[in-house]
Amino acid sequence: MHPINQAVQKLISMMKECGIEESPVFLTPDYDLTKCAYEHGVPVQTLFGGRSAVFVSEEPVKATTKASFMINATLKKPAQRAAAAGIVNAVAGFLCVSRKLHACSQDQHVSCRETLSGQIKGKKVFCCGEMPDARKLAGSYLVDKPDDADVILITGDGLIDNNSEIIGQCPIEKLLCLGPSTAGVAYFLGCNHFCPYGRANLQTSEE
Repeated sequence: MHPINQAVQKLISMMKECGIEESPVFLTPDYDLTKCAYEHGVPVQTLFGGRSAVFVSEEPVKATTKASFMINATLKKPAQRAAAAGIVNAVAGFLCVSRKLHACSQDQHVSCRETLSGQIKGKKVFCCGEMPDARKLAGSYLVDKPDDADVILITGDGLIDNNSEIIGQCPIEKLLCLGPSTAGVAYFLGCNHFCPYGRANLQTSEE
């Protein structure tokens, strides 16, 4: 099962307990939103219950829907997965199980790269997603196969890719999800998540 489908299944049970699965969700591409240094694509803002979250993807979606659309959805297309992951982020924020809903400001990118560099230093790294900045940080330690890696970095575009099934085939302690786009799925899958300066909303830098 695709990791986004796994996260959706866990989220749906929480939503049913709260009675919020039929609440409306609004997805809108917003090219003006600040992107995470490691993310690649178009920011799509997702609004649910007054909470705002973002998912950055090459599959920008504009829609008004309900969280319940995910209950029986196969989510086979990248655009569907991107929408679902964005909804997972927003609902996780609404339920207060995730606080990394938006990217940090650009002036914090240098510090973020330095922190990530320290975490992966001396480790063999496999990248699931474009993330050119992270690939540069890995340098000669970048490997071509996840089985050869000490740590597997995952960004939003890698998360919705058809090859992201590798996430479910690798030891969970190897996985490190980057940026706000992966925050909700990382929480529900129990993966490590890296977003030291991510914001809970667009008005504050609180973590």
